[in-house]
Amino acid sequence: MLYSLLAAGGGGSLTDVNLPTVIWTWVAFGVTLFALSKVAWPMLAAAMEEREIRIREGLEKAEEAERRATELLEKQEEILQKSRDEAASLLAESRAAAEHLKNEALTSAQDEIAAERDRARKEIALERAKALDELRSATIDLTLEAAGRIMQRDMKDDDHRRLADQVIGEMETRA
Repeated sequence: MLYSLLAAGGGGSLTDVNLPTVIWTWVAFGVTLFALSKVAWPMLAAAMEEREIRIREGLEKAEEAERRATELLEKQEEILQKSRDEAASLLAESRAAAEHLKNEALTSAQDEIAAERDRARKEIALERAKALDELRSATIDLTLEAAGRIMQRDMKDDDHRRLADQVIGEMETRA
């Protein structure tokens, strides 16, 4: 394309310099540079500096937040471990107390059973003694009555049996 312009325009080469254009280009560049340095560059520099400060502050806040989060996590872990230790301790104490209560209840029940067994044995022994006394008394009464009736009459074996049955029946009705 450049070649076609040069061929059509007739005569200029790429190395030809047009001095007025160069001067006006340098003047325009200088004015633009001066205007930018007085107006735009200070605002851009201030904006960039402000942005840099905000970024730095954000990073500092993020680091502070991370540090606090780490501290809170450590405290939380410490509290959690203390809670676990306390729970384990309470559980051990509860188990020990339950075992102690179980042993006390078992001992108490065994003592009560032994006392009840002794009381029952004594009661049975008293009832047995009482029954034996009543049996002796009844036997004596029966013997005396049978002897008294035998003395009054002479009896045969069948009469003895009938008399003993009669005396026993009378004794049963009295008791």
